[in-house]
Amino acid sequence: MNASIKIGCSAVLSGHEAIHGKAIVNAVAMAVAQANHQIELPFKLELVVGNDRDESKAAIEVARKFIQDGQVLAVVGPMNSEAEFAAGLLYQQANMVHISPAASNQQLTHRGLDTFFRMIAHDEYQGACAAEFASLYLKTKRLGIIHDGSTFGKPLANVFRQRCAQLDADIVVVKEIKRGQQDFLDIVANMAANKPELIFFGVIEAEGLRLAPQLRQAGVGAVFLGTDGLKSSRYLLTPNTTTRGPYYSNASTDINEARSAHAFKKAFVNKYGNTYSVYSAEAYDAAGILIRALTGVRTPTRRSVLEVVARGDAYTGATGKVSFDGNGDRLNPRIGFYEQRPQQTVFLGFDQDILGGQV
Repeated sequence: MNASIKIGCSAVLSGHEAIHGKAIVNAVAMAVAQANHQIELPFKLELVVGNDRDESKAAIEVARKFIQDGQVLAVVGPMNSEAEFAAGLLYQQANMVHISPAASNQQLTHRGLDTFFRMIAHDEYQGACAAEFASLYLKTKRLGIIHDGSTFGKPLANVFRQRCAQLDADIVVVKEIKRGQQDFLDIVANMAANKPELIFFGVIEAEGLRLAPQLRQAGVGAVFLGTDGLKSSRYLLTPNTTTRGPYYSNASTDINEARSAHAFKKAFVNKYGNTYSVYSAEAYDAAGILIRALTGVRTPTRRSVLEVVARGDAYTGATGKVSFDGNGDRLNPRIGFYEQRPQQTVFLGFDQDILGGQV
């Protein structure tokens, strides 16, 4: 067997989101192990991991580490948009193809970089779907928005607001919080005064966990609608209220619902137990696409692997059929909608099914 070829994985491995980053790394590691065992490779495939902490400086450090290692030919990641904004140009300069399982800011695929691809719908699509869901499915017309001002939350909130205006829904209040904030006294007082029927959350789980009970304590009875930034809508669950929901949208693959993910789910649980988190199936397929590209050229180089991925040949994996447009966005993405109840999460359907293809 010839020398090793490496795939990098850049993910959040410390802090509140580490549980998701570690599951992503595990999914990529499983794909690498399966390839070494099941495919007759002309090389040994290895995985190298970097903790980008969803911070610009750390993401740049991880990218430099991968780029300086000549055996690293492709990367799964970065996991989040902030990290990709920081590191993407470095990967571009190095001809390093990288496929993110979760980075969703819509501008990432409009920067003129040809090395970046992503496995999920961008925020413009998810935000529009969420607005359709709030107005047409839940039939709420007085809406509030809370976002965290990040490259994830703010654009998502802006798209939600714009689509609601097109649907003649009234946005009665918009408030911005900061990541790491714990006291939301002014925010909740303002929400209580404006009495929205529904509040859309463009936040992640750390703040959602604190926001929801503080809003209820202030007497806000609005329906809560979150996104996959909350990872699980339990962060908006307030069991002592009679308000329906909370609801959330999810751009990642539901391995309990998707037929395509059954084999992946079984293998992942057998290897790692019940540690699966959102975007793990996307990370697994991203690795699969890169491995296929590595094995599809006579002499794998960063440029040759990039060229194979950029051709856009369809790949069928745990998340279904995957192909990319000329910008690196996934074609025909789907958004799932869920209702969280005290004892169960109820899948309501995909956007095309319950929204009638109106997005």
